[in-house]
Amino acid sequence: MVKSHIRTSVCVLALSMAMAGTAQAQVACESMKGFQSPDVKITAAAPATAPVPLCKVDGVIGKELNFSVWLPEAWNGKFVMGGQGGYAGRVESQAIALQALQKGYAVAGTDTGHTGPGGATDGAWALGNLERVVNYAHAGIHRVTETSKAAVKARYGRAPEKSYFAGCSNGGRAALMAAQRYPGDFDGIVAGAPALDIRGVIATFMNVTRTMYPDPARVDKAVLSNADQQALGKAVLAKCDAADGLTDGVMTDPTSCKFDIKTVACKSGNQDGCLSNAEIAAVETITKGPMLEGKPYHVGFPYGGESNPAGWGAWLVGMNNAGGPGRPSLAYGFSYDFLRYFVKQDANWSYKNFNLATFTEETKALQATLSPTDPDLSAFRAKGGKLLMYHGWSDSALSPLMSIGYADKVFAKDAKAKSDVRLFMLPGVLHCTGGPGPDRIDYLDAIDKWSSGGAAPDELTASFAAGGARKVCAYPKTQTYKGAGDGKSADQFDCK
Repeated sequence: MVKSHIRTSVCVLALSMAMAGTAQAQVACESMKGFQSPDVKITAAAPATAPVPLCKVDGVIGKELNFSVWLPEAWNGKFVMGGQGGYAGRVESQAIALQALQKGYAVAGTDTGHTGPGGATDGAWALGNLERVVNYAHAGIHRVTETSKAAVKARYGRAPEKSYFAGCSNGGRAALMAAQRYPGDFDGIVAGAPALDIRGVIATFMNVTRTMYPDPARVDKAVLSNADQQALGKAVLAKCDAADGLTDGVMTDPTSCKFDIKTVACKSGNQDGCLSNAEIAAVETITKGPMLEGKPYHVGFPYGGESNPAGWGAWLVGMNNAGGPGRPSLAYGFSYDFLRYFVKQDANWSYKNFNLATFTEETKALQATLSPTDPDLSAFRAKGGKLLMYHGWSDSALSPLMSIGYADKVFAKDAKAKSDVRLFMLPGVLHCTGGPGPDRIDYLDAIDKWSSGGAAPDELTASFAAGGARKVCAYPKTQTYKGAGDGKSADQFDCK
């Protein structure tokens, strides 16, 4: 007992001395204004108190790659780069929403090298500017990461012992880009609902947009009404909700239930509560995905988000200005601007002229630049990198089947990749978060434990917004209800 007490005291003393050394090395926030790095200009450095006491450093790399680094007073010795949503255009770090600062991480974010005053779907910044496209695609994150790590060392007197990336949607795309193009940048990466196949995503968005709004001059009313969406959602749940053993409004795996759209067909005429032939065709445009010469061009969407305003309503079918002023849906905004400004380089181009048959060749260079589809993660894994992916089963923005397809290719490329790559499918969760399912997981804690020598996570606990939790399992396993309980406790499920 005495020896144990002595060892404990020595450890405490050593930790105190280490912390004291770190405190002495930590420079005053204002002095960060003098931080220097090639092609970097610091524009501001000032203390802040929210959400924790910290030093916020703002700067610009080159002529327009803006970034910020948040440096907490109580630093945990680690760094996390956060992703950006949509077409970016403002300094953002998705890591902040993961409570990274409260956990003591130094955090960085960027605008990826441009401003987008029109909002998340504004792509006008790409017109005639390839440098901006490349920065947005991958280079901006890498450049800001290198600069931010240097700023961390300048503030604290030592480099971060672990570096992570966390992002969802476009941030998830950037996460996979980092793993594939810059395998030494991060020890662990969290990639949520990644937009990993930009060509396929844009083709899907434009296909759905042209179906919902055949005339680009009239986008005030979609083919599918809100009543249609509600009727469809009700019918889907009636058929599929109980397939997992629970009738709770959450489908564990919507692909395990075969829903027939014809069961909601109108028997005569067209009225609320049923779908006409044209409306059924519109639904199938979403669920089957774009087709070319009778073959799938990209994956479709599983059922699950059709009656949620933040699901099909905002993303696919449309609602008033959902994608910005004059943009009825987010699919409309993203695809129209991508085609006008990235592909056609013509602000006046109309989607009446969209041709899927020529789209592949037109986007050959953009696909190679923007889409992290390479399943070979050997370089990242060789450096000890860990990749944690997640995707909501009811995602109405980026099909969950896209992430499953990518994981299958990674594991087919190298079966040993399963030791370093994990994918978690979240039942009833919309795009990144939201929906009736459990959408709250401590991803930073999971990737930190794994990257720091812990076992690869086979299961995680996902909490509901209103309380309670559920177990989610590493793909290809899925959570199975044991048959007792309300479905709001992780111990009521097994991974099989």
